[in-house]
Amino acid sequence: MTMSVEQFISKCGDNRLGLDGKLAAYLAAAGAVGSLMASEVQAAVVSNNTVQPFGINEDVSIDFNSDGQIDYQIDHDRFNLNGTDLDYLQIDKNDVSSPADPYSIDIFSTFPLGVQGPGSENDTFESGYITTGPGLGLYPSALTYGTPIGPSSYFDFSETDNSNGGYLRANRLIDEDMGQIDAAAGLTVDPLPGSPNFVGLGGAVRYLGVKMDFNNIDEVHYGWIGIQITNEADATGNLVGWGYQTIPGHPIGAGVPEPSSIVLGLVGGSALITSTLCRRWFGGKKR
Repeated sequence: MTMSVEQFISKCGDNRLGLDGKLAAYLAAAGAVGSLMASEVQAAVVSNNTVQPFGINEDVSIDFNSDGQIDYQIDHDRFNLNGTDLDYLQIDKNDVSSPADPYSIDIFSTFPLGVQGPGSENDTFESGYITTGPGLGLYPSALTYGTPIGPSSYFDFSETDNSNGGYLRANRLIDEDMGQIDAAAGLTVDPLPGSPNFVGLGGAVRYLGVKMDFNNIDEVHYGWIGIQITNEADATGNLVGWGYQTIPGHPIGAGVPEPSSIVLGLVGGSALITSTLCRRWFGGKKR
């Protein structure tokens, strides 16, 4: 609890405002400011550390701003191609394709609308994940803890049937398919960009950096999604949490939890210091 200056001096048991008293008052005022900062920071970052597993042909949805509209989905699919099971794990910004129909792509589609109803669709053109560099058609990066996610990051979302006249599915974290499914259906496949980045991690948690324009109001928010691959052969594992910055245009660190706890810790430390100084300066005497 933050005390006023008067409460602080009274608690110390001395009403003299000499140099030491002024310093104590300043510390109490700083505590009030710290408390305000904590509440402001808490309002700026929303995070969730619930672990949600995804198995074969399962998905986990993320609704960052709790408006009832899914913003992203971590989607596992298994497709049997000529007797061989192909597992792939991808990030979706809509729910058009499925294991039964892996060919459908509609870049205009969104997830079902939330509580705000028609006209509140997310801007799917603004949706994107961080890639390893500039250019189109790159797999999502597997970010380490604390990596900045913001305006200076490279974003893309390449799941399209019109990339150099062919299909390109680069929105995959693990990709046993590598275009084989499309090619078997007689579709033209754009050359795939290197190797997915969520393989060979030995169970370590990595983060997707994402951006979104909630409800298409021209305000970009940045966030992260934590992924742990527990069975690389099946491309299955856990979504270990997510977080996003509620202030449009402001960056966020990958995996960084709600910073209010850090600020509150500092405020608590300040309270301990002021209590110690109070006893030292005023002797803990009660009047």
